[in-house]
Amino acid sequence: MSRSSTAAVGVALLLLVAGCGSIGSEDTTPVTDSPTATGDSTPTATSNTTVPLTDVEFPDGFSRSDIDGATAREHSITYLRTEEVSGVALERFRPGAYADYQYEASNTRARFRLDVHNGYSDVTERDVYVESAVRHSRSGRNGLVDFESSNGSIEETRFRAADSMWAVVSRILTVGELRAVEVTGQGGDRRIRYTIVDVAVRNPTDIRGYLTVDTDGVIRDAHLLYTQGAEPKRFQYTVTSRSERAVAPPAWLPAAKVESRQETPINTSAFVFVPPISS
Repeated sequence: MSRSSTAAVGVALLLLVAGCGSIGSEDTTPVTDSPTATGDSTPTATSNTTVPLTDVEFPDGFSRSDIDGATAREHSITYLRTEEVSGVALERFRPGAYADYQYEASNTRARFRLDVHNGYSDVTERDVYVESAVRHSRSGRNGLVDFESSNGSIEETRFRAADSMWAVVSRILTVGELRAVEVTGQGGDRRIRYTIVDVAVRNPTDIRGYLTVDTDGVIRDAHLLYTQGAEPKRFQYTVTSRSERAVAPPAWLPAAKVESRQETPINTSAFVFVPPISS
């Protein structure tokens, strides 16, 4: 993995430890791949209405063959921080090494989870749930688990969660060469779909991937798979609206409340961990 990817994973972990959460061990089910497109192939339509690319007005920062990362980030981060959303993201950057993210947020509750393995021995977990200006957390490392409840805001948790989730998309945009191939839907349901035709890494093979963006310039899906030096690389990100569903409290919430009442301190510095991912 490149140095920039290594640093990005480390930054995401530090952000989470500073006040955001992560996937607990009970939520590590891998995300199923969605269909991907390769080369000049056209992905399967997701709507009965298909619009010719020549007739499409692209969102700010997007064109048929280019995506401005800063503009895409601004639109997508705003969506993650302010709307009622569900999201998942994952990274597989070396055999046995991974980072799994899960995110749920409404106006009154938020939950963010991260589960990271460096491919050797360290397994770090962090799961944060916030409601009523109280942040509850479950922190784990190598089988040791701690709970905590303290003052915290939904806004701060969502801020850190959005930055961490976006790191996965950022890596896809950094290495992926994209080309718009299809537009489906209409009005607020319109989606522009890109296929990844190449990646800016040394000697890649088996390149597959796609990205979809909505009419507001919010990236809804981004997937990238390729092989380098016989090692498969995988990056995946999906966000959807959850306006009809509440954010459910985690099963470990009673334990965190009990821990808080007993006023047992947590040494959070023990969870400041940057996995030693080799390039």
